[in-house]
Amino acid sequence: MRKLLIATLTVACGIFFVQNVSAQDKDTTVVKEKKYEPFGLNLQVRNLYLWRGFKVSNSPISDVDMYYKSKNGHWQAGFWGGASFTGDYREFDYYVKYMNKGFSAAIWDINNFSNYPNADLFDYNKATTSHFVDVGVAYTFQKMKLPLTLSWNTIVLGRDTYYKADSSLANAYSHYVQVDQVLFADDVYNVHAFVGGGFSFSGDKNFYGNHPNIVNAGITVNRDLTIFKYHIPISATAMFNPEKKYGALQLIANIF
Repeated sequence: MRKLLIATLTVACGIFFVQNVSAQDKDTTVVKEKKYEPFGLNLQVRNLYLWRGFKVSNSPISDVDMYYKSKNGHWQAGFWGGASFTGDYREFDYYVKYMNKGFSAAIWDINNFSNYPNADLFDYNKATTSHFVDVGVAYTFQKMKLPLTLSWNTIVLGRDTYYKADSSLANAYSHYVQVDQVLFADDVYNVHAFVGGGFSFSGDKNFYGNHPNIVNAGITVNRDLTIFKYHIPISATAMFNPEKKYGALQLIANIF
């Protein structure tokens, strides 16, 4: 009986010891933080290029985003450039943006010099420049089950102009306001609808059209495409522009 009791206690102690060691192993497991990488590089390929209701390029393009991001993830600054496969579209931009929770603010120097064969990179004269500077803020209501994003952008400098009554050239300070609503989201894909309008307080004509109007409305589907073990995020957007009376379908593949 004594031998049986000793054997039972020995087994019980052994089980307890193993469980305790296992628990300690779990408790002392250190989760490695993702290594901070200050510099990043992204490449996208598009069947055409849409931007705020504009068909910027009707030909396939590739675009590159090269940037620096702060350790806390709040600040990012970089260069963005794109070119069409046919060579008729060329763009080189620089930007800085701030992101914190649902709020973001950005300044973009956008330089689409496709129609400026003799463009001077440092020319900011509103009568001759290929640049325009866009300042924007946005807020995403992240606590909503299906997040809603509101954004406002204003062109503060560059080739967004109009002629005043005295025939002098002035900046129009055109505005673009957009509402973006997620309609469905899961681990595989998400769907959202958006509508954006362009206008200027200086008159009917603005950077986006001849009248204050809806210039960009549509639906976007984002999903992760898996080819073997390689994941390629893709995005498709059906866009309608009531002001310019046209539409288009854009497909984007994020190569890396």
